[in-house]
Amino acid sequence: MNQRYSGRLHGSQMMAASILCVMKYRYRLPFNSHFIVLALALFTCAMGGDVLAQDASSQPLQDPARQVHWAMGAFFGTGWYQVDDNRTMYIFRISSRQTLSESSTGENGKRKLGIEILYPLTFGLQQLDKLPDFLDFNNFATISFTPGIQVEIPITKKWYVRPYAHFGWGTETNSSDSAWIYYGGIKSRYSLGEGRVKWSLLNGLYFAGYQPEFKDRGRFGSFMTGLESTHPLRDFELAGDALWLNWHITYNYFFDKLNFHVDEDRVESVADQWEIGLALSKGGKKMKFWFISFEHVGLSYKWSSNRQYRAIAVNVRSPFTF
Repeated sequence: MNQRYSGRLHGSQMMAASILCVMKYRYRLPFNSHFIVLALALFTCAMGGDVLAQDASSQPLQDPARQVHWAMGAFFGTGWYQVDDNRTMYIFRISSRQTLSESSTGENGKRKLGIEILYPLTFGLQQLDKLPDFLDFNNFATISFTPGIQVEIPITKKWYVRPYAHFGWGTETNSSDSAWIYYGGIKSRYSLGEGRVKWSLLNGLYFAGYQPEFKDRGRFGSFMTGLESTHPLRDFELAGDALWLNWHITYNYFFDKLNFHVDEDRVESVADQWEIGLALSKGGKKMKFWFISFEHVGLSYKWSSNRQYRAIAVNVRSPFTF
């Protein structure tokens, strides 16, 4: 049943919240139940996907602020999102990639570029209460495909940068709405040490946008900074390989606020995002699950400074290589 929510906009992941225009009304389940369902479903599907369900209310506001468009969900990462206590959103993002070459720096100073081709396929889901919801085509609210390329450039042995760009198309399954989608930017990782515990400084500058048919285009930009670290766990192994603990903490400042319409006369805005992530890895080795490989496997938690947005996401890559 489609209704406009009267609850207050509380954000689960700012990223998934982008697809609010196709959310459906539903009562909030206890936090733990969402957490368990999301974690089991995404790990069973063995892919860091993005899941999002959006509000499909049809009545426009009298003087609306620019609202987050559903197409922006292609830019955001895997997770369970909530805006206000009664708006739940899901995005499932399958991001397969093809490595053409790996970056390296030789002893003679010769540098080699790393090149990856990515094929992200993103689904916006209306609900995710049980695993069969993934198999119900009527549960899919949006679908988008945004292939792209990432190039890893070694500036020095300690400093690497990654420019990237994506371009694609998406559509709502329950209407004729569609949009061209683009996003990209540049990410940087600088190693702060090479001891037993490895630290890195992360930075990034991102942009994203969309062009719906017969409508004004929209844009979004942000700046990210943070730290990540990895260190071995003593006496812990997985399939004969030593386990490592990876963690990161980042802060994103949005140049354009993300606006979410709560009711007829109220708009909540999100201006930033904090993120902390924990994951287990095999050091420099890939972790394989079925035919898919990950850098590490874990979870991350995201929230805004004004507490209007929060989220839980599957964490399978460093923010630098995501």
